[in-house]
Amino acid sequence: METSYPSVSALQKAQDITSRWADGELGAEEAQHGLKAVFDGWLPGEASSETERIAETSLSAARIAFQDWQQRGENCEELVTQLGWILDPSKD
Repeated sequence: METSYPSVSALQKAQDITSRWADGELGAEEAQHGLKAVFDGWLPGEASSETERIAETSLSAARIAFQDWQQRGENCEELVTQLGWILDPSKD
């Protein structure tokens, strides 16, 4: 589902990369580069709908988890699990 809202589009990209990484379709390095590109290209803005607010909140939390993981350099499985939980649209 393509959208004109930058935060929702970025969230969808991050969800896709995380899902493909968890399923083994993407290697760790490829997934990390993809996520870094999503987070580097995404700028939080003024959310004008509930959908945008949720996307902004999820992306902010995912970016923090990703940056923290990069600094600590811990295992990839932990990051995939954290991102899957943060980005999972069914958790709310």
